[in-house]
Amino acid sequence: MILALSGVPLVIVSIIAFVLIIGVIIIVHEGGHFFFAKRAGILCHEFSIGMGPVLYKKQFGETTFCLRAIPIGGFVSMAGEEVTSELVKVGEKIGVNIEDGQISEIILDENKDCQLRGEIVDLDLYGQNNEVLFITIQDGLENKYYPVKRDAFYVFEKNKRMQITPYDRSFESKSLWKRFLTIFAGPMMNLILALIIYLIVAFATGVPNYSSTQIGEISSELGSAGLLEVGDEITAVNGTRVSDWNEFTEALDGVYDKNNTRVSITVLRNGVEETYEIEAITYIASIGLSNIQASKDALEVDGLRVGNIAIRYKDEGKKGSYPLSSGDIITKMRIDRIENGVTQEGEVISLTKDSWGRVIEEFKNTNLCHVYFEYYSQAKKGIVTIEECIQENVVIESYTNEVLDNQRIEKIQQKIGVSPSMQFDFLGSFSQAGGNFWNDFTLIFRTLKLLIAPSDVRQVGVSDLSSFVGIFSMVSNYIGAGFLSLLSFVALLSVNIGVMNLLPIPALDGGRIVFLGYELVTRRKPSKKVENIINNIFFILILILFVFITYNDILRLFR
Repeated sequence: MILALSGVPLVIVSIIAFVLIIGVIIIVHEGGHFFFAKRAGILCHEFSIGMGPVLYKKQFGETTFCLRAIPIGGFVSMAGEEVTSELVKVGEKIGVNIEDGQISEIILDENKDCQLRGEIVDLDLYGQNNEVLFITIQDGLENKYYPVKRDAFYVFEKNKRMQITPYDRSFESKSLWKRFLTIFAGPMMNLILALIIYLIVAFATGVPNYSSTQIGEISSELGSAGLLEVGDEITAVNGTRVSDWNEFTEALDGVYDKNNTRVSITVLRNGVEETYEIEAITYIASIGLSNIQASKDALEVDGLRVGNIAIRYKDEGKKGSYPLSSGDIITKMRIDRIENGVTQEGEVISLTKDSWGRVIEEFKNTNLCHVYFEYYSQAKKGIVTIEECIQENVVIESYTNEVLDNQRIEKIQQKIGVSPSMQFDFLGSFSQAGGNFWNDFTLIFRTLKLLIAPSDVRQVGVSDLSSFVGIFSMVSNYIGAGFLSLLSFVALLSVNIGVMNLLPIPALDGGRIVFLGYELVTRRKPSKKVENIINNIFFILILILFVFITYNDILRLFR
């Protein structure tokens, strides 16, 4: 898909991909509800993809399938979910059409022709104890009793039709187990979809061949330097011989443990051993600082070249705008450590182009801190001092170890930009897919812990969450990374939607399962009216939260 649309502007490709991705996830989710509802014999009035105004609809059997204007959700409207199952009541005037002595259509459009019109005197369109459905009509002369077909239709204005809901076709008439499966099936299908996608990705890419030291992939930065090449076999790290990828990784860790940022790599290429000195790719996750893709211009300023900056820091400095930009040069820094709410001012440290090891050392054993930099600004074409940053309240607040550990992010990341070769492994692919699935499955619980668990320092809040606007931005990034990366992102979204819907919150599938649990324990059904009121209240609260998160997403886009 991406290759076929390579001539189309990225924003158009992103919109198409976003709509398709969200559409597939919604169809799978609602399809799970629909399939198990039909198996249980529940009447489904509507299967809708999207929210808002209807763009297209088509009736298939008992169900109307709709495509709606806003591609951010969907629903299956099942019989018995309403507070009342009857849309007409005693004293109301209606029209009816009769077929074989039974009412086949109940006409609620006053202007539509029908066989008989009159006022309802008595009725039962539910038949809870398998009783005959009927309507008694006063036609102006006498009361007339008519049985009603169990598959009769209401007919509204503009010829809109909806099948009546007898008790035996309603959601509430089914066993507890069937109702549970119908509700649980939506999230379950999202989780199954994610697992299948991860299997596809694992089979397509293969699994790392850790028994070899052959390089399967190198970073663009390392490749452009003309050093290591794909296919090289690594034979030594700083003179220490290695025979497989695990030994190579352990040797690198030994180098990094000493805060070294340069490493000597010996490779076997075309039968000849060559040795290269490589500068490690360094990323300090706690403050979003790295030397990744740092510029190599000939500016005569001695200091650390700033590379790519983590998006969170670039867009949302806690105490002010993030001072640095890619290409700036850091000449000094001051780290003010914070313990138990008390700030301890640090000393000013001078930095040179070879000081990454010193920076790593400072941050390795530092938890919460405020960081000030003196740096050469490419934008201002001059030095910005630490004093100026203090005066303007421009300071970087580091992520705590708690936050990084929770999200399974290494605080100090050092790489040389090589990956092992890949090989097909049937069982290994299942293991890799399962590991990726489990990591994504638990991610949402780890994130919820950061949001709601008691903490002395709250660094992650609702404003850090993403709505569909944020997801659209991420889709654009993943498109550039390739089709398999985009597939993995779809799996992550599917897992998130599945798990989110299982949370015990009214208005979500998990909340409805809680009501089923109440019924299982008490042996009585909760009041349908009370359940609907609670669901509606929480639906409004979720909608307000969604609007707030979307507002923050839009602000991030402008930043």
